[in-house]
Order: sequence, then C-alpha cells, then structure tokens
Amino acid sequence: MGAGTVDEEAQLMAEFVRTRDRRMFERLFQAYRRPIVAYAGRYVRDAQLAEELAQEVFVRVYKTKRYEPDATFKTWIYRVATNVCLNELRRPERRRTVRGLDDKIAGEPAPASARPDVALEGKRLGARLNAAIEKLPEKQRAAFLLVRMEGLPHDEVARTLETTVPSVKSLVHRALEALRKEAAFAVEGERG
Repeated sequence: MGAGTVDEEAQLMAEFVRTRDRRMFERLFQAYRRPIVAYAGRYVRDAQLAEELAQEVFVRVYKTKRYEPDATFKTWIYRVATNVCLNELRRPERRRTVRGLDDKIAGEPAPASARPDVALEGKRLGARLNAAIEKLPEKQRAAFLLVRMEGLPHDEVARTLETTVPSVKSLVHRALEALRKEAAFAVEGERG
C-alpha cells in the first residue's frame, strides 16, 4: 500500500521533515491519500467531510516539525487521522449527515446482483451496519475500524490508540458483541 517498505516510509518522512523536499511529501501523500479518506469516511460517515478531514491530516503531516517515529509511518499517520476524526466528532456543533457514503467512500462499487431485491437487501444491511458502528463508543469504533476495516495488526492499532494489545483485542471484541446484538435486534424487529 505504501510508497515502499514501512521503514522506507518512515525514512522518507524523516527526510521530508529535515529537508522540506515536497517530492518526498508527495510520495507519502499519493500512497496514503485514498486509505486515509476511506478511514475518515468510515469514521464520520460523510464523504465530503471525510475529504476535508483527510486534507487536515495531510496538512498536519506537512507542518510536522519533528518526526521521531516510535512506530511505523502507517501507524503514525493513522494515529493522526484518528485524532483528527475524534476531534471532529467531539465538536459541539457537529451535525451528522450521511451522503451516500456506502458506495463512495470505500472506493468500491456496490455489489452487482442479477436480483434487485438481493442488492436492495445488501444496501439495507450495509446501512444498518454503518449505523451500528456509528453508535459504538469512540475507542471501540476506532479499534474496530483499524483492525477489521483497515486490516492493521493489533500491535500497530495499540500504538495508534496509545494503549495495549490486550486492550485493543478487548475493544474489538466488545465492538463485535455490540454489533452482533444490534444485528440480532434488527432481525427480530423485522420479524415482529
């Protein structure tokens, strides 16, 4: 996914901070723009806002004066993105809106189906899942999205969220339990 190996990306960032050579920043930007937009989109569920938040992430990366990585570059940039998203969600004037995020933000088209009823049910299920994810507490949501949606290993997520690996596993487990309960409730609601 990245501009090279993880170590190369960290070296690239360190060299950028030292020299301010925009070409180095551009390589990192090109490698991480889409993943950061997708992550922010899953977090805030608003495609336009996700683009703005990703831009804020890269502004912060660009303005960084010191870079002494205690983790991989990927972990570091996801930590920046998580903090930007959390700050946005904590804003008192924040209005949550959903603007067709399910198909747009993930960068993946909706699954094609020969049967429109199957496609419609898939969209409904996706909308229910997104709504359930949105209800998760902040740290559970972050851990779930980073592990399950972004595919980051538990140790990187622990560094990103500044916690321990067992804590990340617990957060993901509790998120999955909450999502299972929400799914069971939704299915029961349709039957009853």
